[in-house]
Amino acid sequence: MQSRNKQKISRRIGVVGITAALVVAAGCGLTNRESSHEMPTSAAAETLNLPDATDAGEDVAVSTKLPVYWLENTESGVFLYREYLQDKRHQEPIGDAIWTLLSAEPTKPKRYTHLKPTDEIGVSINQPNVITLDLPAKVFSAHLDQGLSERAIQQLVFTATAAASSTGLLAGDGAPTVRILVDGQPNATVFDDYQLADVYERDPEFIAPIWIIDPQYGSTVDAGSIRIHGRTTQFDVGTFYSLQRKDADGKLSVITAQKQVNPGQIKEDGSFILTTELKAGSYLLTFWGVESESEHQVGKVTSNFKLE
Repeated sequence: MQSRNKQKISRRIGVVGITAALVVAAGCGLTNRESSHEMPTSAAAETLNLPDATDAGEDVAVSTKLPVYWLENTESGVFLYREYLQDKRHQEPIGDAIWTLLSAEPTKPKRYTHLKPTDEIGVSINQPNVITLDLPAKVFSAHLDQGLSERAIQQLVFTATAAASSTGLLAGDGAPTVRILVDGQPNATVFDDYQLADVYERDPEFIAPIWIIDPQYGSTVDAGSIRIHGRTTQFDVGTFYSLQRKDADGKLSVITAQKQVNPGQIKEDGSFILTTELKAGSYLLTFWGVESESEHQVGKVTSNFKLE
């Protein structure tokens, strides 16, 4: 396995900006990692005039959790969504984030990976910001088509680079890249018929059109002034949201039916922050985009959260 010590990777934390017909089996999380999978047969994203996403960074004040990128099938396509999860491995940040991707469950249902678990994770980082991952062949033993193979590799790339960035391991302003070895060998063939490239960059094509960064799905926060932090693609008409309160029986009552995010509040990198006053209870927050000459809620994403 690749040595972990070409550059010492410490636990130092320094927060920085981190520059549909659905195939049901593809969204079943870790319990279905032994099956064969293909991309959804309906190319819904091509008919929805989906804008290009960008890989701009966000200022995310998360210093004690690991950034992990999951796949999710949506009516707009199969995209990467980031979650922050607790570090249960406590060895070094990049390897811990990759181990969490391979071994943990996402916080939101229907998010998944087809990469398989292992404790054998080799990590090194060289200048200029080349991260090398060395993983055993079993990690890539699922049977995937081209589309899902590309997305699974980008899960590794986004997770590794985000972990390196958020813990201050990157030098200068150069964008990080990732080299993937399989049992120490480059350019291996994985997922049956996908040959690994020499090196990978983060590909914004696979980023979800909209993220809800905070409150994260399943989180519990203090009641009162609530900070809603998100990132959106630039839609022709705009980005909209709704907020509903959920009672003990699961019945939803509308707090905000539909409201557009003020374009002036959206930064150049697509990030935005909204604030609202909410009392204790359970809530459902929904964001979506609207494109001209379309009635679709493009890139729709939700977050269930509680206030105490």
